[in-house]
Amino acid sequence: MAGHRLRPQGPRPEGRGRQITSRRIGRPPQPELPSRRRRQIIEAAFEVFTANGYEATAISEVAARAGIGQGTVYRYFGSKREILDHVIDLGIEKVTDAMELDTVLGAAGEVGELVAAVRAALDRLWDLLEREPQVLRLLVVEAGAIDPELAHRLLGLEALTASLIAGELTRGREEGWIRPDIDPDVLGHTILTMVGPWIMRELLGAADPGIRERSMTAVIDVLDKTLRPRSAPP
Repeated sequence: MAGHRLRPQGPRPEGRGRQITSRRIGRPPQPELPSRRRRQIIEAAFEVFTANGYEATAISEVAARAGIGQGTVYRYFGSKREILDHVIDLGIEKVTDAMELDTVLGAAGEVGELVAAVRAALDRLWDLLEREPQVLRLLVVEAGAIDPELAHRLLGLEALTASLIAGELTRGREEGWIRPDIDPDVLGHTILTMVGPWIMRELLGAADPGIRERSMTAVIDVLDKTLRPRSAPP
């Protein structure tokens, strides 16, 4: 037909006469990536803080240990101090997991069982000290010296632990297998006070397996005698 250009018949080749929207090809979404990356940074910071000290560690060292860029660290945390808060949480998590406190609380039905469970938990704590002494060194020695807020937080951890012990002592007293005249709250703090100096000896490099065994045996013996009702046989 004059004046008209004939179009070829058949299917139109793609890309001619209309725009083809290309599909973006790349990695699939990873919704768990932010939490995984944060954990990666926290664990790297734990390693360098405990190895070099918090004050002497730069963010660049944390990034290098994590195998990421320094800018990525700041994408997830606003400051080194913010990272430290999470590192302290990780240290506390390591201690509580190692001691397996769930096997102590609510399980005993008489003084001997409770004392044995406490001794087992302390032994697991010593095992952690031997494997990773930097965990408690960070919590007990360094963190408390960084600023008053952290020192107060660690005191809160001691108070929480003492309250858990007090709850177990109260349960035993109410069930009749712990002597009724004890003060669970005072005794909860006292037990931690008896253990604390020996932990400090270990952290300060004065570890001695013989002294450790004697000290723990003495603490457990005092605890056993303190908790038993007057008429109860040993």
